[in-house]
Amino acid sequence: MNDQVTYISEIMAQPQEFFWLPWAVQYFFFIGIASCAVLYACYLHWQNKSENSRLEMISAFIAITMGITAPLALTADLHQTARVWHFYAHPTLWSWMWWGSVLLPLFTTFMGLYFVALVVKLIWKKEFKATRWVALLAALSAIGLLLYTGREASVLNARPIWFSWWIPILMFLSALQVLPALIGLGARREPQYQNRLARFQVISLLLLAVCFALWLSGDTTSGIAVRQQLTVTSPGWWMLMGVCALWAVSFLMSLRNVKAVRSVPYITVLALVSMALAWTLRWIFLMEVQAVPKYNIIANPYQFPLGTDGLLAIIGTFGLWIALTIIVREGIRWFAGRVQHG
Repeated sequence: MNDQVTYISEIMAQPQEFFWLPWAVQYFFFIGIASCAVLYACYLHWQNKSENSRLEMISAFIAITMGITAPLALTADLHQTARVWHFYAHPTLWSWMWWGSVLLPLFTTFMGLYFVALVVKLIWKKEFKATRWVALLAALSAIGLLLYTGREASVLNARPIWFSWWIPILMFLSALQVLPALIGLGARREPQYQNRLARFQVISLLLLAVCFALWLSGDTTSGIAVRQQLTVTSPGWWMLMGVCALWAVSFLMSLRNVKAVRSVPYITVLALVSMALAWTLRWIFLMEVQAVPKYNIIANPYQFPLGTDGLLAIIGTFGLWIALTIIVREGIRWFAGRVQHG
């Protein structure tokens, strides 16, 4: 009689803490829109048409205010800010985070120089030949930032939902559709731009919807993981319906804006809904996906705090952007008044 021995292997697992906090959502949100704003401003500048100067200035204004806010949110998310110098002391060319540490200062520098050149042109009526090349360098660094922020998450095999080239594309298009709405808000007293900006937003939203549908229905690892997650958890469906609702409202409002000039409150609501769409997508991509377990069946719980790592971080970052918007705008007006009155 043979003795039968049974071996039982037990794998112990425990929930994992979230490694990205709401600060990261704020960073990805602001840097995405700032990068798109620089790209659009550069495009308008190289067209070299006088009717583009106003839209170019507003785009650069959005880029500078959001481009300052974003790195501050990133610094808060790093937790150990003193370790930043390690990126430069120990180059790691295979790391997207290292490329981000190089691209972000370049973007901030070129964007700042570009904005200063536009302010000088606006107030002192002096143009620099090098401005178009500075704008081009800012645009190239913006493309690098859009690529790095998208690939930083989508290269992770351990997170199947993130593991797709669709993620950088969706992050880019969701930020792009906000830009015309914000420019329209900045030019709210100039209705001649509304039709042009509304068409821009309609096209951006359509591209976002097509890419989103291709991502969800595709046979990629990411698409399959998303569909599986939708079948096992009801919150996934609620989040999907919420995103679709925000997209539908943005699309219908921008489509109506194509057909007729709308009031300032209408333009303001459109900008807020568009921002909500981009922000919600980033929250789902960056925060909700972390709740999905990587190597076990235990869900990773998340308690949304009200302090500096939660609600206060979100409100404070938006408050900082609004404060910068007021400070920069009033500073330009003050300089313009000083020059005008000698």
